[in-house]
Amino acid sequence: MLNRRSILAGAGGVAAASTLGARAGAQARPSSIVVMTWGGQWGDVIRDNLDAGFEKRTGVKVVQDRSSTPVERITKLKIGLSDQKIDCVQLHDGLVPLAIKQGVLEKLDRNSPRFGNVRGMIPSFWNDYWVPHIYSVLGICWNTKLVKNPPTSYADLWKPEFRGRIVLPEVSHSIGTYIIPVGALAAGKGPKDEAAGFEMLKKMTDQRPIWVKDTDSIMNALRTEEAMVGLLYKSQSWTVKGWNPAIDWAYPKEGGIPYVSGTGIAKGTKNLALAEEYLDVSMDPDVQPAFMKAYNYPGTHQGMLSRLTPELQARAEFTKEQLDRLAVLDHDFMSDKRGEWTQRWNRVVAGG
Repeated sequence: MLNRRSILAGAGGVAAASTLGARAGAQARPSSIVVMTWGGQWGDVIRDNLDAGFEKRTGVKVVQDRSSTPVERITKLKIGLSDQKIDCVQLHDGLVPLAIKQGVLEKLDRNSPRFGNVRGMIPSFWNDYWVPHIYSVLGICWNTKLVKNPPTSYADLWKPEFRGRIVLPEVSHSIGTYIIPVGALAAGKGPKDEAAGFEMLKKMTDQRPIWVKDTDSIMNALRTEEAMVGLLYKSQSWTVKGWNPAIDWAYPKEGGIPYVSGTGIAKGTKNLALAEEYLDVSMDPDVQPAFMKAYNYPGTHQGMLSRLTPELQARAEFTKEQLDRLAVLDHDFMSDKRGEWTQRWNRVVAGG
Protein backbone atom coordinates (compact mmCIF):
# COMPACT_ATOMS: atom_id res chain seq x y z
CA MET A 1 0.00 0.00 0.00
CA LEU A 2 1.25 3.48 -0.75
CA ASN A 3 1.51 5.88 2.15
CA ARG A 4 2.77 9.40 2.39
CA ARG A 5 5.46 8.78 4.97
CA SER A 6 7.19 5.98 3.05
CA ILE A 7 6.99 7.73 -0.31
CA LEU A 8 8.27 11.07 0.95
CA ALA A 9 10.98 9.30 2.91
CA GLY A 10 12.44 8.15 -0.38
CA ALA A 11 12.91 11.69 -1.67
CA GLY A 12 16.25 12.11 0.03
CA GLY A 13 17.68 9.10 -1.76
CA VAL A 14 20.04 6.44 -0.51
CA ALA A 15 22.99 4.81 -2.15
CA ALA A 16 22.26 1.51 -3.88
CA ALA A 17 23.89 -1.49 -2.26
CA SER A 18 26.50 -3.43 -4.15
CA THR A 19 25.02 -5.76 -6.77
CA LEU A 20 28.11 -7.95 -6.99
CA GLY A 21 27.90 -11.53 -5.83
CA ALA A 22 28.33 -15.12 -6.86
CA ARG A 23 25.93 -16.29 -9.50
CA ALA A 24 23.69 -19.21 -8.65
CA GLY A 25 24.23 -22.46 -10.45
CA ALA A 26 27.02 -23.77 -12.61
CA GLN A 27 25.16 -24.08 -15.92
CA ALA A 28 26.40 -22.15 -18.91
CA ARG A 29 24.88 -18.70 -19.37
CA PRO A 30 22.31 -18.52 -22.15
CA SER A 31 22.57 -16.01 -24.97
CA SER A 32 19.18 -14.52 -24.08
CA ILE A 33 16.29 -14.43 -21.61
CA VAL A 34 12.58 -13.97 -22.40
CA VAL A 35 10.50 -11.23 -20.76
CA MET A 36 6.74 -10.87 -21.23
CA THR A 37 5.68 -7.23 -21.31
CA TRP A 38 3.36 -4.71 -22.90
CA GLY A 39 3.86 -3.68 -26.51
CA GLY A 40 3.69 -0.30 -28.21
CA GLN A 41 5.55 2.65 -26.79
CA TRP A 42 5.83 1.05 -23.36
CA GLY A 43 7.62 -1.98 -24.74
CA ASP A 44 9.97 0.32 -26.63
CA VAL A 45 10.89 2.23 -23.46
CA ILE A 46 11.50 -1.08 -21.65
CA ARG A 47 13.67 -2.26 -24.56
CA ASP A 48 15.75 0.92 -24.81
CA ASN A 49 16.36 1.36 -21.07
CA LEU A 50 15.67 -1.59 -18.78
CA ASP A 51 16.55 -4.27 -21.36
CA ALA A 52 19.56 -2.29 -22.56
CA GLY A 53 20.75 -1.82 -18.96
CA PHE A 54 20.42 -5.56 -18.33
CA GLU A 55 22.32 -6.42 -21.51
CA LYS A 56 25.11 -4.00 -20.57
CA ARG A 57 25.36 -5.47 -17.09
CA THR A 58 25.24 -9.15 -18.06
CA GLY A 59 26.10 -9.45 -21.75
CA VAL A 60 22.85 -11.40 -22.19
CA LYS A 61 20.20 -10.28 -24.66
CA VAL A 62 16.53 -9.75 -23.78
CA VAL A 63 13.83 -11.14 -26.05
CA GLN A 64 10.48 -9.45 -25.46
CA ASP A 65 7.23 -11.38 -25.71
CA ARG A 66 4.58 -8.73 -26.40
CA SER A 67 1.96 -11.13 -27.72
CA SER A 68 -0.33 -11.45 -24.71
CA THR A 69 -2.53 -9.34 -22.46
CA PRO A 70 -1.56 -9.40 -18.76
CA VAL A 71 -4.21 -12.04 -17.97
CA GLU A 72 -3.06 -14.12 -20.92
CA ARG A 73 0.53 -13.85 -19.64
CA ILE A 74 -0.53 -15.58 -16.43
CA THR A 75 -2.28 -18.32 -18.41
CA LYS A 76 0.78 -18.78 -20.61
CA LEU A 77 3.01 -19.13 -17.56
CA LYS A 78 0.61 -21.70 -16.09
CA ILE A 79 0.64 -23.77 -19.26
CA GLY A 80 4.44 -23.67 -19.34
CA LEU A 81 5.08 -24.79 -15.76
CA SER A 82 6.35 -28.23 -16.79
CA ASP A 83 8.88 -26.75 -19.23
CA GLN A 84 9.05 -23.01 -18.68
CA LYS A 85 10.21 -20.93 -21.66
CA ILE A 86 9.65 -17.52 -19.98
CA ASP A 87 12.02 -15.95 -17.48
CA CYS A 88 10.33 -12.72 -16.33
CA VAL A 89 6.84 -11.27 -16.59
CA GLN A 90 5.60 -7.72 -16.18
CA LEU A 91 2.28 -7.21 -14.39
CA HIS A 92 0.46 -4.44 -12.56
CA ASP A 93 -0.60 -4.71 -8.93
CA GLY A 94 -4.17 -5.72 -9.75
CA LEU A 95 -3.07 -9.02 -11.30
CA VAL A 96 -0.27 -10.04 -8.96
CA PRO A 97 -2.69 -11.83 -6.54
CA LEU A 98 -4.04 -13.89 -9.46
CA ALA A 99 -0.52 -14.81 -10.57
CA ILE A 100 0.36 -15.86 -7.01
CA LYS A 101 -2.77 -17.98 -6.67
CA GLN A 102 -2.07 -19.62 -10.01
CA GLY A 103 1.42 -20.49 -8.76
CA VAL A 104 3.25 -18.92 -11.71
CA LEU A 105 5.67 -16.63 -9.85
CA GLU A 106 8.85 -17.58 -8.01
CA LYS A 107 9.04 -16.39 -4.42
CA LEU A 108 11.75 -13.76 -4.17
CA ASP A 109 14.84 -14.06 -1.98
CA ARG A 110 15.13 -10.65 -0.36
CA ASN A 111 18.73 -11.46 0.60
CA SER A 112 19.86 -12.44 -2.89
CA PRO A 113 23.35 -11.07 -3.66
CA ARG A 114 21.91 -9.88 -6.97
CA PHE A 115 19.32 -7.64 -5.26
CA GLY A 116 21.46 -4.64 -4.32
CA ASN A 117 19.12 -2.17 -6.04
CA VAL A 118 16.00 -4.03 -4.92
CA ARG A 119 16.97 -3.46 -1.31
CA GLY A 120 16.85 0.29 -2.00
CA MET A 121 13.10 0.07 -2.62
CA ILE A 122 10.67 2.32 -0.72
CA PRO A 123 9.75 -0.24 1.99
CA SER A 124 5.96 -0.07 1.60
CA PHE A 125 6.23 -1.37 -1.97
CA TRP A 126 7.87 -4.69 -1.09
CA ASN A 127 6.10 -7.85 -2.30
CA ASP A 128 7.44 -11.38 -1.84
CA TYR A 129 6.64 -12.39 -5.43
CA TRP A 130 7.06 -9.25 -7.54
CA VAL A 131 9.27 -6.16 -7.77
CA PRO A 132 7.21 -3.00 -8.41
CA HIS A 133 9.30 -0.37 -10.16
CA ILE A 134 6.90 2.46 -11.11
CA TYR A 135 3.63 3.87 -9.75
CA SER A 136 0.98 6.53 -10.37
CA VAL A 137 -2.64 7.38 -9.54
CA LEU A 138 -5.74 6.82 -11.67
CA GLY A 139 -7.91 9.90 -12.09
CA ILE A 140 -9.88 11.89 -14.68
CA CYS A 141 -8.21 13.24 -17.81
CA TRP A 142 -10.18 15.90 -19.68
CA ASN A 143 -10.01 18.49 -22.46
CA THR A 144 -10.06 22.08 -21.21
CA LYS A 145 -11.18 23.35 -24.60
CA LEU A 146 -14.15 20.98 -25.02
CA VAL A 147 -15.32 20.62 -21.42
CA LYS A 148 -17.07 23.65 -19.93
CA ASN A 149 -17.31 22.41 -16.34
CA PRO A 150 -14.09 20.70 -15.23
CA PRO A 151 -14.64 17.23 -13.72
CA THR A 152 -13.77 16.83 -10.07
CA SER A 153 -14.95 13.28 -9.41
CA TYR A 154 -15.40 9.84 -10.93
CA ALA A 155 -19.14 10.52 -10.81
CA ASP A 156 -18.71 13.27 -13.41
CA LEU A 157 -18.01 10.59 -16.05
CA TRP A 158 -21.74 9.86 -15.99
CA LYS A 159 -22.72 13.43 -16.94
CA PRO A 160 -24.96 13.54 -20.05
CA GLU A 161 -22.77 16.12 -21.79
CA PHE A 162 -20.00 13.51 -22.13
CA ARG A 163 -22.18 10.94 -23.92
CA GLY A 164 -20.25 9.30 -26.72
CA ARG A 165 -17.04 11.16 -25.86
CA ILE A 166 -15.78 9.15 -22.85
CA VAL A 167 -12.82 6.79 -23.32
CA LEU A 168 -12.55 3.83 -20.93
CA PRO A 169 -10.53 0.59 -20.75
CA GLU A 170 -12.47 -2.50 -21.74
CA VAL A 171 -12.43 -5.52 -19.46
CA SER A 172 -9.41 -7.20 -21.12
CA HIS A 173 -7.25 -4.15 -20.26
CA SER A 174 -4.97 -4.44 -17.22
CA ILE A 175 -7.35 -2.21 -15.25
CA GLY A 176 -10.51 -3.16 -17.16
CA THR A 177 -12.34 -4.35 -14.04
CA TYR A 178 -11.56 -1.08 -12.24
CA ILE A 179 -14.78 0.41 -13.65
CA ILE A 180 -16.64 -1.64 -11.02
CA PRO A 181 -14.98 -0.05 -7.94
CA VAL A 182 -14.89 3.29 -9.79
CA GLY A 183 -18.66 3.02 -10.30
CA ALA A 184 -19.18 2.07 -6.67
CA LEU A 185 -17.12 5.07 -5.51
CA ALA A 186 -19.06 7.31 -7.90
CA ALA A 187 -22.27 6.05 -6.30
CA GLY A 188 -21.00 7.01 -2.86
CA LYS A 189 -20.28 3.42 -1.82
CA GLY A 190 -17.15 1.52 -0.92
CA PRO A 191 -14.99 0.12 -3.74
CA LYS A 192 -15.99 -3.48 -2.90
CA ASP A 193 -19.71 -2.79 -3.37
CA GLU A 194 -20.08 -4.76 -6.61
CA ALA A 195 -23.85 -4.31 -6.74
CA ALA A 196 -23.44 -0.54 -6.87
CA GLY A 197 -20.55 -0.88 -9.28
CA PHE A 198 -22.48 -2.96 -11.81
CA GLU A 199 -25.52 -0.73 -11.54
CA MET A 200 -23.29 2.19 -12.48
CA LEU A 201 -21.79 0.14 -15.32
CA LYS A 202 -25.29 -0.33 -16.73
CA LYS A 203 -25.77 3.42 -16.59
CA MET A 204 -22.41 3.91 -18.26
CA THR A 205 -23.49 1.86 -21.28
CA ASP A 206 -26.16 4.52 -21.87
CA GLN A 207 -23.30 7.01 -22.16
CA ARG A 208 -21.97 5.08 -25.19
CA PRO A 209 -18.33 5.22 -24.06
CA ILE A 210 -15.38 4.47 -26.31
CA TRP A 211 -14.11 1.13 -25.00
CA VAL A 212 -10.45 0.43 -25.84
CA LYS A 213 -8.05 -2.47 -25.29
CA ASP A 214 -4.89 -0.61 -24.27
CA THR A 215 -3.65 2.59 -22.66
CA ASP A 216 -2.08 3.90 -25.86
CA SER A 217 -5.61 3.97 -27.33
CA ILE A 218 -6.92 5.92 -24.34
CA MET A 219 -4.13 8.45 -24.78
CA ASN A 220 -4.68 8.74 -28.53
CA ALA A 221 -8.44 9.25 -28.13
CA LEU A 222 -7.71 12.20 -25.84
CA ARG A 223 -4.92 13.42 -28.07
CA THR A 224 -7.09 13.52 -31.20
CA GLU A 225 -10.11 14.85 -29.25
CA GLU A 226 -12.22 11.85 -30.22
CA ALA A 227 -12.79 11.76 -26.47
CA MET A 228 -13.46 14.73 -24.20
CA VAL A 229 -12.83 12.88 -20.96
CA GLY A 230 -11.57 9.52 -19.71
CA LEU A 231 -9.87 7.46 -17.05
CA LEU A 232 -6.09 7.84 -17.11
CA TYR A 233 -3.12 7.80 -14.78
CA LYS A 234 -1.70 11.17 -13.79
CA SER A 235 1.66 10.07 -15.19
CA GLN A 236 0.36 9.51 -18.70
CA SER A 237 -1.80 12.62 -18.67
CA TRP A 238 1.46 14.58 -18.83
CA THR A 239 2.37 12.68 -21.98
CA VAL A 240 -0.96 13.51 -23.61
CA LYS A 241 -0.61 17.11 -22.51
CA GLY A 242 2.66 17.23 -24.39
CA TRP A 243 0.75 16.31 -27.55
CA ASN A 244 -2.34 18.41 -26.83
CA PRO A 245 -1.92 21.35 -24.42
CA ALA A 246 -5.69 21.46 -23.86
CA ILE A 247 -5.45 18.32 -21.69
CA ASP A 248 -5.62 18.44 -17.89
CA TRP A 249 -5.93 15.88 -15.10
CA ALA A 250 -8.11 15.85 -11.99
CA TYR A 251 -7.59 13.97 -8.74
CA PRO A 252 -11.10 12.58 -8.00
CA LYS A 253 -12.78 13.75 -4.82
CA GLU A 254 -13.68 10.09 -4.07
CA GLY A 255 -9.94 9.37 -3.87
CA GLY A 256 -7.39 8.48 -6.52
CA ILE A 257 -6.75 4.78 -7.17
CA PRO A 258 -3.05 3.92 -6.96
CA TYR A 259 -1.47 1.98 -9.82
CA VAL A 260 1.80 0.08 -9.50
CA SER A 261 3.62 -1.88 -12.22
CA GLY A 262 6.58 -4.20 -11.93
CA THR A 263 8.23 -7.49 -12.78
CA GLY A 264 8.12 -11.01 -11.40
CA ILE A 265 10.15 -14.16 -12.07
CA ALA A 266 8.37 -16.93 -13.96
CA LYS A 267 7.92 -20.09 -11.91
CA GLY A 268 10.25 -22.75 -13.25
CA THR A 269 12.59 -20.39 -15.08
CA LYS A 270 15.79 -22.09 -16.14
CA ASN A 271 17.68 -18.82 -15.61
CA LEU A 272 16.90 -17.82 -12.03
CA ALA A 273 20.10 -15.86 -11.40
CA LEU A 274 19.68 -13.84 -14.60
CA ALA A 275 16.01 -13.25 -13.83
CA GLU A 276 17.03 -11.82 -10.44
CA GLU A 277 19.50 -9.54 -12.19
CA TYR A 278 16.76 -8.33 -14.54
CA LEU A 279 14.57 -7.40 -11.56
CA ASP A 280 17.51 -5.63 -9.95
CA VAL A 281 18.17 -3.56 -13.07
CA SER A 282 14.49 -2.55 -13.05
CA MET A 283 15.20 -0.99 -9.64
CA ASP A 284 18.38 0.82 -10.73
CA PRO A 285 17.87 4.51 -9.75
CA ASP A 286 19.77 5.47 -12.89
CA VAL A 287 17.41 3.40 -15.10
CA GLN A 288 14.12 4.36 -13.47
CA PRO A 289 14.22 8.04 -14.55
CA ALA A 290 13.66 6.84 -18.14
CA PHE A 291 10.07 6.06 -17.17
CA MET A 292 9.62 9.58 -15.79
CA LYS A 293 11.03 11.07 -18.99
CA ALA A 294 8.84 8.91 -21.24
CA TYR A 295 5.64 8.50 -19.21
CA ASN A 296 6.08 10.54 -16.00
CA TYR A 297 6.03 7.42 -13.83
CA PRO A 298 7.94 7.86 -10.54
CA GLY A 299 10.24 4.98 -9.67
CA THR A 300 10.10 3.01 -6.43
CA HIS A 301 13.81 3.24 -5.57
CA GLN A 302 14.52 5.66 -2.74
CA GLY A 303 17.27 7.35 -4.74
CA MET A 304 15.25 7.89 -7.92
CA LEU A 305 13.92 11.38 -7.22
CA SER A 306 17.41 12.77 -6.74
CA ARG A 307 18.20 11.80 -10.33
CA LEU A 308 15.35 13.93 -11.72
CA THR A 309 15.26 17.54 -12.87
CA PRO A 310 13.15 19.90 -10.70
CA GLU A 311 10.41 19.84 -13.36
CA LEU A 312 10.19 16.04 -13.33
CA GLN A 313 10.37 15.95 -9.53
CA ALA A 314 7.27 18.18 -9.44
CA ARG A 315 5.45 15.84 -11.82
CA ALA A 316 6.41 12.82 -9.71
CA GLU A 317 5.11 14.13 -6.42
CA PHE A 318 1.62 13.96 -4.92
CA THR A 319 0.34 16.30 -2.21
CA LYS A 320 -0.18 15.13 1.38
CA GLU A 321 -3.93 15.57 0.95
CA GLN A 322 -3.94 13.37 -2.17
CA LEU A 323 -1.86 10.65 -0.53
CA ASP A 324 -4.09 10.70 2.53
CA ARG A 325 -7.18 10.12 0.34
CA LEU A 326 -5.96 7.27 -1.85
CA ALA A 327 -8.74 4.77 -2.63
CA VAL A 328 -6.65 1.59 -2.26
CA LEU A 329 -8.32 -1.41 -3.87
CA ASP A 330 -8.48 -4.91 -2.38
CA HIS A 331 -6.66 -6.75 -5.15
CA ASP A 332 -7.05 -10.17 -3.53
CA PHE A 333 -10.82 -9.67 -3.51
CA MET A 334 -10.80 -8.40 -7.09
CA SER A 335 -8.60 -11.28 -8.21
CA ASP A 336 -11.15 -13.77 -6.85
CA LYS A 337 -13.92 -11.86 -8.62
CA ARG A 338 -12.14 -11.28 -11.94
CA GLY A 339 -13.65 -14.21 -13.85
CA GLU A 340 -17.17 -13.49 -12.62
CA TRP A 341 -16.82 -9.76 -13.21
CA THR A 342 -15.47 -10.30 -16.72
CA GLN A 343 -18.51 -12.38 -17.66
CA ARG A 344 -20.89 -9.86 -16.10
CA TRP A 345 -19.08 -6.95 -17.79
CA ASN A 346 -19.42 -8.64 -21.17
CA ARG A 347 -23.15 -9.27 -20.64
CA VAL A 348 -23.81 -5.71 -19.47
CA VAL A 349 -21.83 -4.04 -22.25
CA ALA A 350 -23.19 -6.35 -24.96
CA GLY A 351 -26.71 -5.74 -23.68
CA GLY A 352 -26.08 -1.99 -23.71
